[in-house]
Amino acid sequence: MIDKDFYKNSGPFSLHDLAKNLKAEFVGDGGKVIDDIAAIDCALNNEITFFNNNKYEKDFKKSNAGAIIVGKKFNSDSSRNLLIFDDAYLGMARVSSLFYPDCDYQDFYFDQSNKSNQFHNSTKCQESSFVHKNAIIGKNCTIGSYSKIGPGVKIGDGCIIGDNVSIYFSKISENVKIYQGVKIGGEGFGFIAKENIFKKIPQLGRVIIRKNVEIGCNTTIDRGSIGDTIILENTMIDNMVHIGHNVKIGKNCIIAAMTGISGSTEIGSHVIMGGQVGISGHLKIGDNVKIAAKSGVMKNISDNSSVGGYPAENILDWHRTTITNRKLKDESKKRT
Repeated sequence: MIDKDFYKNSGPFSLHDLAKNLKAEFVGDGGKVIDDIAAIDCALNNEITFFNNNKYEKDFKKSNAGAIIVGKKFNSDSSRNLLIFDDAYLGMARVSSLFYPDCDYQDFYFDQSNKSNQFHNSTKCQESSFVHKNAIIGKNCTIGSYSKIGPGVKIGDGCIIGDNVSIYFSKISENVKIYQGVKIGGEGFGFIAKENIFKKIPQLGRVIIRKNVEIGCNTTIDRGSIGDTIILENTMIDNMVHIGHNVKIGKNCIIAAMTGISGSTEIGSHVIMGGQVGISGHLKIGDNVKIAAKSGVMKNISDNSSVGGYPAENILDWHRTTITNRKLKDESKKRT
């Protein structure tokens, strides 16, 4: 369910009313009341979700959602309540905007009456920073210059927040270190562009950061679109890393500088990534995986694997290929 600390819900709607308002078709119980939106793997009977990627077919079959948004090409399942659009992804964006009309574009303006000056006496905040009065800051925290913390944000005890940091739509646990220029909870990169349509997808999730995480300078962590972006305990993130919406990162990971992780990818625990690694979206990276610097990961990686190269492969195979290519190049030079 979408976090009401951050988003105002305009529902509920019946399935019939959703179809009527959005000029869609429906199958099933038109009187079914839908209170909210949720991801397919955690939706409840009073919530609507969407399905447009066969990678999530198992989640579709197991989903407890009261209704599911699908495309017209979907083979109808009469046992389900379905809301049918030409394009399921566009349909989900339109349903999200109906439930949460204020969330298409974020408002960044707050006047001084919204600024909090009430902190625990053990917490220090530079005068030039802005903490919204509806944010909660724990004990023994420090907040540097020109940082901004938005409404509803919760920050645990013992956190360090550097200069020029912005934090929105986030719940942060104890002893988290956030260095200069970090941006947490910004817009995920989600939109639909077709012949006569450009539709931004509302980003309705959060960023959840567990205790003892460190986040290096100028790193960006996008909030979830539906569902959350989650970083678990003791993970170390270097400078200039980009983490896309709905990414999940396990415990005790190390992510070196200039790495990019695309949306909805799941990273296991005890994973090590070298610098400038790029990971495609909707992948699963297992536990104890090692990824060499500058690798491009384009498929799932099983537990305890070491990979490298572009596209990334078993690291021994990559080294053999590199050596073979070098020998072939040297032989070619000798012939000329």
